[in-house]
Amino acid sequence: MARNGEEHYQEYQQYLAARHMQNAGLSLMTSAICGYLPAQAELGYKYLHGIMFPQDYCQAMRWLTAAADQGDAASLTSLATMYMYGTGARTDGKKAAELLEKALEQDYAPAARFMGLCHEKGIGFPKSAEEAFRWYQKGAEMGDPGAAVLLGDAYENGRGTEKDIAMARRWYEEAAAGEGEEAETAREALQALKED
Repeated sequence: MARNGEEHYQEYQQYLAARHMQNAGLSLMTSAICGYLPAQAELGYKYLHGIMFPQDYCQAMRWLTAAADQGDAASLTSLATMYMYGTGARTDGKKAAELLEKALEQDYAPAARFMGLCHEKGIGFPKSAEEAFRWYQKGAEMGDPGAAVLLGDAYENGRGTEKDIAMARRWYEEAAAGEGEEAETAREALQALKED
């Protein structure tokens, strides 16, 4: 009896836990080929960032598109960033914005951060620090640490809003409470505020 994508994905997780990386990769790939959404999204992300597989933007595009076509908000957002920055695709601000709007329909907080970056950098929209600020605020209020860092920076430098160091500190502290790259960036920003 043939196994389905979900069973292959469970097998992938078991191999991953046991650190049998070659078998884990094969099971993840098989699950994605079977059309299992979590596997497609994860495989696309891994190819995009060179995790467990060599970095391959064509494969990232293939699997993120498959997951995005099934409505996965994280994949929609990752795909949008590829179009924003021309990573494995031709830069296409309009396409990036469309994908981010679909992710935002699901209240996916990181999509608000990238929508803000589109407005700040003029990708798919006219440049607008005020619109960027609005999107960073929305993302930060939804709990996205990356948006919180960008919101803190906007307050610190008076971009799109009045300069307000107390508000900058508040949002940096919010982001610094977590883990990962955004938290480290926020801690560095807080340290720089103390030194000024």
